Amino acid sequence: MTACAHAAPRPCLGPWADWVLGNVQSGLLVLDAQQRVVFANPWLLRRARRSADELQGQPLLAVFPELAGSHLARALTEALRTGFPAVLSETLHLSPLPLFHPSLSAAEPVRLKQSIQIVPMGNAMAQEVGQRYVLVQVTDVSPAVARERLLKQQAERMHAMAHVDALTDIGNRRHFDAMLDREWRHALRQRQGLSLVLFDIDHFKQYNDSYGHQRGDACLKTVAGLIESMGQRPRDVVCRYGGEEIGMILPDTDLGGALRLAQQVVDAVRAEGLPHVVSPHGVVTVSAGVASEVPVPGMGADTLLMLADRALYQAKRLGRDRVEVLLPASTGR
Repeated sequence: MTACAHAAPRPCLGPWADWVLGNVQSGLLVLDAQQRVVFANPWLLRRARRSADELQGQPLLAVFPELAGSHLARALTEALRTGFPAVLSETLHLSPLPLFHPSLSAAEPVRLKQSIQIVPMGNAMAQEVGQRYVLVQVTDVSPAVARERLLKQQAERMHAMAHVDALTDIGNRRHFDAMLDREWRHALRQRQGLSLVLFDIDHFKQYNDSYGHQRGDACLKTVAGLIESMGQRPRDVVCRYGGEEIGMILPDTDLGGALRLAQQVVDAVRAEGLPHVVSPHGVVTVSAGVASEVPVPGMGADTLLMLADRALYQAKRLGRDRVEVLLPASTGR
């Protein structure tokens, strides 16, 4: 583009300019050296809900006073001063211009997600026309932002599907293994205690035989929900370990604390009063095995799991509906 001779310093455009600028699918805003609006294309005017007469010749901050002190205003001033371009991404600078989706009513304005490119006129041309102009190009990135949000939601759902048990809505075995390993390594670094409780629904095979598998699934879901509700701290983890076994990982918890919580769970399940005609107690009960360790180098999380499993076996062997514990391996017993 070249400047018109003997005229105000504005670019000369051919007769096709209105057609081109009217069909550009991004916002174009030209400012002079005093940041007055020289030109705004139809795309931008529609989304700003302004007419050309409202913008023409007006200082940008008079048209959009909310931009005062904004990063966009500072970037424009710097671009006019130095001649260097700038880019404002939606990620770092959320929708700086008050631009709205054109198809929505004024009662439901939805601000466009924007990426903004600031392009100042080069030094040679600025000297030729007597001042530096700056082009502000606005791209609507709302669809891209929506796609990114959708992909994130899908990734979160996929993660949940991979780590949540479909029947009980608590963590599955994969999640249990991952959390036990993570908390073991954390306890090792912090030299803190880590406790594990394994619960097993007593006489569950007989329950399924007597009531059917649909009732069995409902029973398992109820018991899992009760156990999960007892692990109330943010880092407590409750997962379906396998079959009718449910594990509870208790970070920064000593043996006494784990025992008390396990007994509370056993009592709560019995108090729920789910009928079980085959059980000697007449209701659904659970057995619990408790283990606790302060990890030391060379010891793995499988040690804690083995102790809890053996304690659970002992609880079932001694009559069920009870809590048993094996002393930590670190005691030498």
